[in-house]
Amino acid sequence: MPSCEAVTSRPPRGFSFIELLVVVAVSGIMMSVVLPRLRISESTEVQLAGMQLAQDIDLARTRALSTRSRARVKFTTTSAVGYAGYLDVDGDSAFAESADEITGLRGFGTRALPVRILFGRGNAIALPNFAGSGAVTFSSNRLEFDARGLPTPMGTAGVAYLAHERDPNAVTAIAVSSSGGVRIWTWKAGLWK
Repeated sequence: MPSCEAVTSRPPRGFSFIELLVVVAVSGIMMSVVLPRLRISESTEVQLAGMQLAQDIDLARTRALSTRSRARVKFTTTSAVGYAGYLDVDGDSAFAESADEITGLRGFGTRALPVRILFGRGNAIALPNFAGSGAVTFSSNRLEFDARGLPTPMGTAGVAYLAHERDPNAVTAIAVSSSGGVRIWTWKAGLWK
């Protein structure tokens, strides 16, 4: 007959309430240190919006070249802040800014600027070698490309400035040269870079 041995007690499995509280407290402290570093800064938000605008301008220029038609980017700097792209689908060299012309561009259509991003210069000075005042220096807040992908009228150049509403030093400029080249500038430490 088997002998009766004393049953050995096992330690309880799991965590005690105190251990759980310590883990939660340590996790909370770590998150409070790490999370602020993961937040996107105002200047990064403006740069990202500027990169999107530069890509959209380049898309309009490319569509003008590929279709041998005129293209337009129209900036809206008041109430509904953003921009729209149009392609002269009927070939009459005029824009009605219709839904067909937006669809014809096959690109970004109408794009609102991200929350807290506005057309404006903030604390930045005007970009050197680009005449004009205001948040958008293109005539009538429009940038047009001819069938060769060149800004029209010939020699047109300009800048669209983007700023963050919370930080007037977070500014990006999207400059379009008279040859149609697009360049992004960032305002840092009182200089355009």
